[in-house]
Amino acid sequence: MNFKYLPALILLILFLNTLDAQITFSPYTIFAAGQIESEGSGSNHAMGGTGIALKSGQSLNNINPASYGGIDSLSFLFDIGVFGKYSKFSTTSASQSAYGGNFRYIAMGFRLNKWWMISFGAAPYSSVSYKINTTSQLEGEPSIYFKVYTGSGGINQYYLGTAIKPIPNLSLGINFSYLMGSIEQTENVSSTQGLLYIIDKTSKVHNLYADYGVQYTIGKKDWKYTIGAIYGNKKILKSASEYKMVNSADTVNLGNIDQEFLVPQKFGIGFAVEKSIKFKAGIDYERREWSAVKFTNPLLQTRNSDRLSIGFEYNPYKTHLDKGLKRCFYRIGANYNRSYLLIDKQPIDSKAITFGMGIPLKKQLTMINVSFEIGQDGTTAHGLIQENYYLIHVNFSLHDIWFQKPKYN
Repeated sequence: MNFKYLPALILLILFLNTLDAQITFSPYTIFAAGQIESEGSGSNHAMGGTGIALKSGQSLNNINPASYGGIDSLSFLFDIGVFGKYSKFSTTSASQSAYGGNFRYIAMGFRLNKWWMISFGAAPYSSVSYKINTTSQLEGEPSIYFKVYTGSGGINQYYLGTAIKPIPNLSLGINFSYLMGSIEQTENVSSTQGLLYIIDKTSKVHNLYADYGVQYTIGKKDWKYTIGAIYGNKKILKSASEYKMVNSADTVNLGNIDQEFLVPQKFGIGFAVEKSIKFKAGIDYERREWSAVKFTNPLLQTRNSDRLSIGFEYNPYKTHLDKGLKRCFYRIGANYNRSYLLIDKQPIDSKAITFGMGIPLKKQLTMINVSFEIGQDGTTAHGLIQENYYLIHVNFSLHDIWFQKPKYN
């Protein structure tokens, strides 16, 4: 075994407890557990988030745990990703911009033997980040009241995944996850005379979770066809929420209230085709049953969400003498999300196009994946807010050769 990367891996694992789930900024993250983040590696993001039927090869793919069956017998895969995002929020009368960046995910995987593969890693599951300013006036009162609602945090996912190949061409996988995090929400109320009060709510969330996957491949020689499927159980996350009220004179503890956060039941199906390393394409459909979530506000309704994505990858590689751009992987994709949330019967759907490339480093198996996403979330109809965003994702995929037998002269 080649142990030269173990010190770096151990340090990264030790620092996983500093993982920050807050990787977005949107007023719609005020609801439930916030925005559910996309899964997969840099290559999946460049292909529109497609991955149910794609295998883990040059990069790891945790969208479907059965994909770990594609890890080569002599390989150790290590992925880490970061991102940057610029958003413009608009109403019918105003607009505002925001930008930032953060850690995206870390994952490692290898093959234990010819039929058993393993992977583990960490990534944000959901994100909460918003700041909303409003003004109001009580009837018959001259004073104006200013309210500021802020939220931050989210839920992180730490997972251990495994896949087995009981027969040729069939891979079965499962991800065991521990979901945990903290969500802080604050309501700040003031008037022209100064601060009136602050209500602070902090929710700590945690529980175990599992999702499952299968992939089956047919085909001969260069062309391969794979069908994949995923399934995840409905899960109620354990939560304890602490309320505090602060005014100019005192801090009052309003007590602890148990609150439920739901991980909805999900299922998805995908199809992929590939020709060696030259060409790859896939299409996914996924549904999550959010209709079980209910809000007390009559203007908020939920429905089951649907996600459709498609992606392509092309590599012009011909011979080992090829250099420069001929060795790169070119990717493009798109996705559409039918949101689970309706505000005053208005859906908050999203759509995006993606493109990017994988750049192999000279004389190494390491690849730098860069992807760009241009998307739209929400709408300006009915007085709501629309987000237009530009996202860049950078992923480093280390594909090292391990488990080699030593050779002697």
